[in-house]
Amino acid sequence: MDLRHLVTFLAVVDRGSFSAAADELGISQPAVSAQIRSLEERLGQRILDRAGRRVTLTEAGRVLEAHARRLVALEADLEREIGEVGERIAGRLVLGSSTGPGEVLLPRLLAAFRAVHPDVRVSLVVHDTQTVCDRVLDGELELGIVGASRPQRGLEFTPFLRDELVVIAPPGHPLAAAGSIRLDELARTPLLMQQRGSGVRAVLEEAFRVAGVRVQDVPVEMELGLQQSVKAAVLGGLGVTVISGLTVEQEVADGRLVALPIDGHELARDFSVVRAAGRTPTRLTVAFVDFARGELADNR
Repeated sequence: MDLRHLVTFLAVVDRGSFSAAADELGISQPAVSAQIRSLEERLGQRILDRAGRRVTLTEAGRVLEAHARRLVALEADLEREIGEVGERIAGRLVLGSSTGPGEVLLPRLLAAFRAVHPDVRVSLVVHDTQTVCDRVLDGELELGIVGASRPQRGLEFTPFLRDELVVIAPPGHPLAAAGSIRLDELARTPLLMQQRGSGVRAVLEEAFRVAGVRVQDVPVEMELGLQQSVKAAVLGGLGVTVISGLTVEQEVADGRLVALPIDGHELARDFSVVRAAGRTPTRLTVAFVDFARGELADNR
């Protein structure tokens, strides 16, 4: 059933005549008559009595009028809501993140994004890099922010933020007064390490390989999960580790930790946006990534 014919029918009912309806709709009177006739043929019932100068509803016409008004109202609601989709940012943003950006940076960015778009509900899921990638690939997450973007079939990585890795030690550690450390010296130092699959560990082990250091020869004192675990261990005086500079800014500023650069090496990683290849991103995730990049650029 053509919705335009229902609009014409309602115009006839409201205006009381075919000619008045034609004037309102900007079409010819024969066109109005043809549309009403088409409706009656479609329904197999007469819907209007044409007596004198005015038309009146038949019993079938009264039933049609009630449904026609609902259908026309639904069309108006649809057009309004589709229009709002193009203007309003709303919905649930579920974001996966590795521990580097997920512990400090993303909570700040998400809070700022919600301040601008209060109709957005936020869920941040923090895992190691590989787990986030796997969940994006499986469709459990639309979007992830991860470090050490490994080539992986079915995933697309785009740059998000560059993060410098640093060696951290407690103030009383022998390395704390050194000011910096060489990579070969670091390879001989007992280390607290994050679990396999973490972005920081992958970057560090790749740096060792490039320098000709066998990863299996590096003395790993303890494996302690992800960044919060190793940071807590260093704060407790248990040793040294390599970690995202973003996650220890406050502790270094407070003097609770000492951050050491690695001589001759820029040990860094690019945080990347990871999506499933071939899937069309939602407006909500596109809006957040654009907003976050703008915020990061402004704060440089």
